[in-house]
Amino acid sequence: MNTYPVLPRVALSVALGLLLASGHAAAQSTPPAPLSQAELTALVQQQAQQIQQLQSRLDALEGTGTAVATPAATPTPELETRVAKLETQQSKAPKISFSKGAPEFTSADGNVSFRPRGRLFVDGSSTDGSSSNDRNINGTEIRSVRLGAEGRYGILGWAVEGDFADNEVAWKSVYATVDHKLFGLPADLTVGNRLNDRGIDGSSSTSNTPFPDRNVVGTLMLPQRGLFGVGFTERVYGKNWHASLSVAGNDLNNVGDNNDSQTWATRVHWNPLVSKAATLHLGAWAFHEEIAAGSTGVLRSSAIAGHFNDLVKITPGTLAGTDRSTAYGFEAAGYFGQGWATGEWGTRNLRGAGASGRYDLDHDAWAVSAGWFLSGASPSYSAKAGTWGKVKVADPVTSGGRGAWELRGRYEDVDYAELPTGGTGHAWTLGANWYLNDYSRVMFDVIRWETDNRSGAVQGKDEGTTFNTRLQVAF
Repeated sequence: MNTYPVLPRVALSVALGLLLASGHAAAQSTPPAPLSQAELTALVQQQAQQIQQLQSRLDALEGTGTAVATPAATPTPELETRVAKLETQQSKAPKISFSKGAPEFTSADGNVSFRPRGRLFVDGSSTDGSSSNDRNINGTEIRSVRLGAEGRYGILGWAVEGDFADNEVAWKSVYATVDHKLFGLPADLTVGNRLNDRGIDGSSSTSNTPFPDRNVVGTLMLPQRGLFGVGFTERVYGKNWHASLSVAGNDLNNVGDNNDSQTWATRVHWNPLVSKAATLHLGAWAFHEEIAAGSTGVLRSSAIAGHFNDLVKITPGTLAGTDRSTAYGFEAAGYFGQGWATGEWGTRNLRGAGASGRYDLDHDAWAVSAGWFLSGASPSYSAKAGTWGKVKVADPVTSGGRGAWELRGRYEDVDYAELPTGGTGHAWTLGANWYLNDYSRVMFDVIRWETDNRSGAVQGKDEGTTFNTRLQVAF
């Protein structure tokens, strides 16, 4: 067997051909100066490298994965043309990415994109210890089935999303955004039905919040229209801060038999410290609303034991004739290594005319929480918008790994005592999250709650313990 290296053999063959050609040319004209052996070898190596590069490009484009280790011929115009044609076709092809859990289709120039999105929450709950046997219930529910899509056409973005929850279907995110500059800073204008910008939990999707439900500030200190409203929201983003201003009516599920309430709202957040070691978040929000006559849902009960058990609530009682309200709140959070901690407080003032004349009443709520990742991930926070982000799992269960574990705790307090028949209450929650991958997790909670109501089916002091679980898939 011939064991000589291939490249020297090619060099000798080419050199021999060149010598024969030069000898033939000598019979017709004066030959050029002969090339040295080193020059011949360098020439052949250069040609071999060019061929290998072209073939590698061709193999990559055709998906063959076959590399030519030993070129045996010089480049041809046909090969050059073929490679260029395939590269041109590939540059115009749309791109597909699964980095967000669902296929995202993007045009070659990046100006057009489309992605389906959705989520599934399956909950289980069991309550015991209440002095009222009616409250000691257990069961399961499909907490949320949400499907929709989002996309972009250059500076124009959009989202449409519907949700099945509480045995009914309702539209959630239905809006368009336009990116632009405001005072030289990046900004976006939203037109449509979008989640309020109000507090850390209140501004974040429950797919990302550490607990199955937002804290009591996020669920109670909100306008009559709720978490969503059809209108305009302008957001501007600076270095380590953002601010928003919105004006909106009722959400798009309004049946249309009455005037909309009108709400003006604002929020600002600032990160005085942003680093790999630690991030500090400070924020504040406020809103004022003019409430349409005859509107319902001006006050909301706090489902302090979780969403399933509608009987364990802190009730605000009834308050007729409210025509306006003003609310504000403050928020703070810290993210450091594997741990995090948050605190939120909010108050709302209600004004109107009841049977005994004009009134001016307040109610408030506050919550503190903290958590620690044992392994496999770290807290996820969006410094751009000041909200919770999606946790990234380093060792997914779906790839044969162990996933990521998070321990967490929370204390919440609600005070409706100033209202004519309002109650008070609080809850301690201890729990854990097992993140299977970036898009799914299993949640475990034990809640020790106490209520002291002056209205509703269970009045006076009552306490108990509720165990909740959730399987979540969100993309």
